Amino acid sequence: MPSRPTPKPILRRSAWLATVAGLAAAGLVSAQPAPSPPASAPAPGALPTVVEGAPKTTPSEEAPPVNVPTPAPIAVPPISEKEVAAAPAPAAPAEPKPPGVPVRRARYDVAVIEALDKVTAESLRFEAAVGRPVRYKNLVFTVKACERSAPDEPVEDSIAYLTIDSQPRAAPGRPALAPRQTYKGWMYASSPSLHPLEHPVYAAWLITCRAAAPVNPPAR
Repeated sequence: MPSRPTPKPILRRSAWLATVAGLAAAGLVSAQPAPSPPASAPAPGALPTVVEGAPKTTPSEEAPPVNVPTPAPIAVPPISEKEVAAAPAPAAPAEPKPPGVPVRRARYDVAVIEALDKVTAESLRFEAAVGRPVRYKNLVFTVKACERSAPDEPVEDSIAYLTIDSQPRAAPGRPALAPRQTYKGWMYASSPSLHPLEHPVYAAWLITCRAAAPVNPPAR
């Protein structure tokens, strides 16, 4: 049998439905969001980065905390008493040493003196025994004591205590003038300027102290 022709209204309706279905399919495909790249894990210690448009998470959606097991304590062997050094005792203050008995200076019976005449530039070195006056021109030297420094003294020296009188020689037929004391005190051989003789014409200083030589040699 010959087929019946399809009516035109039905054809138009079928074409319209096909067009609507195609438009709907195209709209669904275009409306799907593009897939977002996988989020990379943040570096340790880095601050979290907020991405605009990213959905906010609620506290219930956060990842649960990771339970880290607590390490067991390490057993330390006990320390013996031999391994522990005793603390040093505080040092006791040093006791002051008692002052020793000072060594006495050795005394001698002869002083060696040098005198100078400032006018004539004459100088003379002579010996003066302790307690015996000795004349040099118009000066009379009398040594009272002569000693040397002790071994515990810092400077080796000779010291003499003497008096010096000014007394011109008596002229023939005239009485002698009374002596006038010019110097009295200690003279130091190492420091002649420490306590010098102050005289307009003469100068004198100590050289050393020594023991008198025996007149007769000792018997054998």
